[in-house]
Amino acid sequence: MKTKKLLIGHIASLCIGSLIYILFRSTHLRMFVWFERINISSVINNVRNFTSAYSDNLPTFILYSLPDGLWLFSYISLILYLWKNELKNENFFWVFSIPFISIFSELSQIIKIIPGTFDIIDLLMYLLGTILPFIIYKKSITNNLLHL
Repeated sequence: MKTKKLLIGHIASLCIGSLIYILFRSTHLRMFVWFERINISSVINNVRNFTSAYSDNLPTFILYSLPDGLWLFSYISLILYLWKNELKNENFFWVFSIPFISIFSELSQIIKIIPGTFDIIDLLMYLLGTILPFIIYKKSITNNLLHL
């Protein structure tokens, strides 16, 4: 049961973040070319026609920042699931590499190391996506990190 929670958290957050992109983001994104290549673009466009009326009513952070936080949540949940709910020295790098890259890249936009516009909401979503799996699944995760 402990592992199923992490797997469900991974799948749910991955799907919700992906649906936000599919239903509300620009059709100029590369994924829409992929949809066309696998012949599902007409189905997606029909659904988008229905949901387009709602996109103007959604806060911008839901459209542009929340998916990234959900994907980080999904990533950490999946990695912890694959490592059997254990946080240990051997998997520390794998658990935190993607969150570190995400947070570092957002912070690097402030000092122009990486092109882009720094957004505090993006940073907040990255931090929440990283921390929330540990809070939500606290009872499921075993911490076996060596304390130095």
